[in-house]
Amino acid sequence: MPSVRQDNPDPQLRSDARRNQQRILRAAARLLAADSGATNQQIADAAEVGRQTVYRRYPTRELLVEAIVSEASAEFGAMLTQVASHSATGADAVEQLIRALARIGTDYPILLSGADGVHETDDHAGQGTADDSGTLVGRFEAQIVRGQQDGSIRSDLAPAVIRHSLFGALSASIGHVERQPGGTRADPESIGEQVASLIMDGLRAAGRAD
Repeated sequence: MPSVRQDNPDPQLRSDARRNQQRILRAAARLLAADSGATNQQIADAAEVGRQTVYRRYPTRELLVEAIVSEASAEFGAMLTQVASHSATGADAVEQLIRALARIGTDYPILLSGADGVHETDDHAGQGTADDSGTLVGRFEAQIVRGQQDGSIRSDLAPAVIRHSLFGALSASIGHVERQPGGTRADPESIGEQVASLIMDGLRAAGRAD
């Protein structure tokens, strides 16, 4: 009797595996941001999986860090696609993206820590992502340019200056909260709200209150 190929595993198993992957990557991102020497056992304990599960998926630290960057980039790429299609103006898109970046930066703080092996977001974001029609940075700046063209964002500011300013504000804000005594975890909604309010008040074109 011929063997049966299992090209389509149980959807529930795929879903469980996906959840485990996300738990591992987010736990690793938090631990490695605080201590680049965090062990697989510590990561496994934080993710509530077995140590061998971590090692089997990511046998080297380099592969683990690459997976973190890839996961975060994919999440941001998906958000870029969404806001490009569903935001009324460029300013609306940028505000939504600030909030998304606050969440992603909180889930993956190693991206903001400058840890060894982690590339700078503006230089390497989007490499290897499924929807990489350009870099994530280029797609983000395209929303700024869109806002300048539709009149919702000031046209006297260079898109690169705007991008660096808001990325810096988010990075500093998330990092400050993460470093507070007692291991206080950053609240992405609060940080996103505050940074969006600060940045967008300065970005919106005069007479616009979108």
